[in-house]
Amino acid sequence: MPEKSTRVICAGSGCKKRLKGKQRKFCSTTCNKRTWAQSQNGEIKEKPINKKIKSDSGDSTSVRRGNFYDEFKEKYGEELAAGTLTVGEIAQALGTTSATVSRMAAAYKIDVKNEVAAEDWEISDETKASLKNFSSFRNRYFATETGEKYETADFHKNWINNIIDAIEGGKELIILSPPRHGKTELLIHFAVYQIMKNPNIRIMWVGGNEDIAKNAVSAVLEHLDDNERLQEDFCAPGKKFKPDNRSGKMWSQNQFTVGTRTVPGIKSPTMVAVGKGGKILSRDCDLIIADDIEDHQTTMQPGARENTRQWWTTTLSSRKEEHTAVVVIGSRQHSDDLYHHLLANDSFDQIVETAHNLDCQIPDHEVDEHVECMLWPGKRTFKWLNTRMQAAETTGGRKIFEMVYYNQAFVEGTQIFTMNMIDQCMRPDLVIGQVPGNLYLVAGLDPASSGYQAAVLWGINAPRGELFLIDIENRQGGGVKHALQIMSDWLHKYDLQHWIIEENGFQTAIRQDDKIKEFVLRGGITMQGHVTGNNKHDPMYGVGSMAGLFENQKIHLPVGDSESQAKVNAYRQQLLYFDGKPVSQRNKEKTDIVMAGGFPMKVFRRMNKEQLAGMGLDYEASYTDFGYTEYNEAPWG
Repeated sequence: MPEKSTRVICAGSGCKKRLKGKQRKFCSTTCNKRTWAQSQNGEIKEKPINKKIKSDSGDSTSVRRGNFYDEFKEKYGEELAAGTLTVGEIAQALGTTSATVSRMAAAYKIDVKNEVAAEDWEISDETKASLKNFSSFRNRYFATETGEKYETADFHKNWINNIIDAIEGGKELIILSPPRHGKTELLIHFAVYQIMKNPNIRIMWVGGNEDIAKNAVSAVLEHLDDNERLQEDFCAPGKKFKPDNRSGKMWSQNQFTVGTRTVPGIKSPTMVAVGKGGKILSRDCDLIIADDIEDHQTTMQPGARENTRQWWTTTLSSRKEEHTAVVVIGSRQHSDDLYHHLLANDSFDQIVETAHNLDCQIPDHEVDEHVECMLWPGKRTFKWLNTRMQAAETTGGRKIFEMVYYNQAFVEGTQIFTMNMIDQCMRPDLVIGQVPGNLYLVAGLDPASSGYQAAVLWGINAPRGELFLIDIENRQGGGVKHALQIMSDWLHKYDLQHWIIEENGFQTAIRQDDKIKEFVLRGGITMQGHVTGNNKHDPMYGVGSMAGLFENQKIHLPVGDSESQAKVNAYRQQLLYFDGKPVSQRNKEKTDIVMAGGFPMKVFRRMNKEQLAGMGLDYEASYTDFGYTEYNEAPWG
C-alpha cells in the first residue's frame, strides 16, 4: 500500500494551491510539467509545509496553537508554507520563539489538510438512514457497560413516537412510568439523537434539583466528547462537537453549545440544566424535558407541593412558545403532586403505565406465567415486582408501592373505599365459586362492545344483612355474544336466575336482543335494567352505598386460593380508586367491576327492607349508617 502523502499544497514552484482529492504532489498537469522543466535547470526545493514532520505520524507533542495562532494563520501561514518567509522571521514579527512558530506550523498543516478534506465531506447514507429511526440510531451508537445493545421495548418506542409528535406539533405530553423502567437513560439517548438530527436545537433539561439535571446534561456531554463513532459520523474532518476554545461558548455540565451548529447567532445553548424551583432567565428552547421533578420527600408537605405548582406555572411554563414541546416524565409520588394536576389539564396528552397489568387474571403464585402482563418482561419481571411489593409492605408502604409502580394515587378526602375497609373483609376460608349457606343469588352486568365487560355475582344473606362475593368475570368487550355466554355459564354453574344490567347507551341493546329474550324466557330468568346517572354516590342505591357494608364487615371477599386472590385483587384495585367521577374526568382508572358489583344493591336494599318489615320494624331508607337492634330488655332499665 503506497505511503499516504504528507504534502498539503502543490509542489509546483510559486504555486500556493491546496491539494484535493487524489492529488498527491501537483494541483494540475501544468504545474507538473512546469516543475519538471525547471528541475532540468536546477534543484527544486520541497516547500516547508510539505516536508514530513513528527505530527504526520501522530506525534501531537509537536503541535501547538496557542495565543498567537489566529494571527499566524491569517498573516503568515501561507507565506511559511510556500517558503517565502522563514520560521525565524515570523517569530521576530510575532514577538515569540522559533519553537512556538514551528509548533503553530505543524498545527497549521493539520488544519489545512482538514479544511481540504472537509470541502468534500458529507454525512454518509448509512448515517442518514440511522437518523430516520430512533431505535436504529440507539443500536448503532450506544451500548451498555457490558457492551450489549440497549433494549428499546415497545412501550419505549411508543414514548418516543409520542415525544416526536409533541416536538413536531409543539404539544405537551406527560408520561407516568414505574421506576427502574429505563426512562432517564432513554431520554439521554434521545437528546443526543435530537442534537444529531438538528444541531441548532435548544433543549432544557429540568430535574428534581440542579444536581440531578446536571447529571443528565453531563451524560449527554460525555457521549459527545467520548463517543468516537458519533464524532466520525457527524463531525467533519478535524472537527469535534466541542466548539473551539476561542469561541467563548460554554461546554460544561451546566450548559453547552455544540460546534456543529449551522445557524450562527443562536443565543440559547444546545442544552441547559435547570433544577426544580431554579431561575430561568431569558432561556428560549425548542424542547423542555422535565424528568422526575417530583419525589416522595418534596411532596410530603402541602406548602412544598404548592411551591412546585407555582414555580411550574409562573416560571417553567412561561418558557413555552407555540412551537416548544414539553415532555414531563416521572412516577406518582403523592395524590396531590404536580402530576395529578397535569393529568387534569386537557392540553396534556397522557401516557400512564403500570409495571403489571391490573387486569391480569393469572394467579400470583404462577410467577413464571406473568410475562405478557408485565410492562417490561425482559428487564422487570413479576418476581422482581413482588420483591418491591414485599419490601414496601414490611415498612407499611403498600399504598406508596401501588402509587409508584401502578401510577395510581388516592386523593385524600375523596376516597369512598379505603384499603383498611376492604382488607378487613377478606375471607381466607372462602374461595371463588363457593356458595356458603342459604343465599339469594343476584348478579350485575356492565356490558361493553369494545372495552372491558364485567359481571359480579353476589350471594345475599337477608336476615344478617350481608353480601358474599361468589364470582367475578371481567373480559375484553364482546357485546351481546359474551353477555349471553356469561349468563348461560352462571345459570348452569350456580343456577343464577336474577340479573341487573346497566342500560346506558350501547347497553340498552342487551335486554332488547332476541337471543337474550329467548334465553330469559326459556330459563325463567329475571332481568332488570339499571340506569346509571348521578346516583353513583347515592347512600341507598349507588355504589357508594356499599361503603358502610365494607366498613361494618358485612361484605365477605373470598381469598382462599390463587384464583380467588386474583379476582378479588382486581376488584379491590378498582374500589380503591373509585371516586364516582364521570369517565371524562377520570385518569383512565377502570370502574367496570365496581359498577357491575354495585347494580345488585337495589335488590339487596329491597330484601333488607322486607326483612325488617317482616320483623315488625318501621324502616325508612334514608341514611345507611343507622342499623337495627333487637332489644331483650327495656332501654331505661
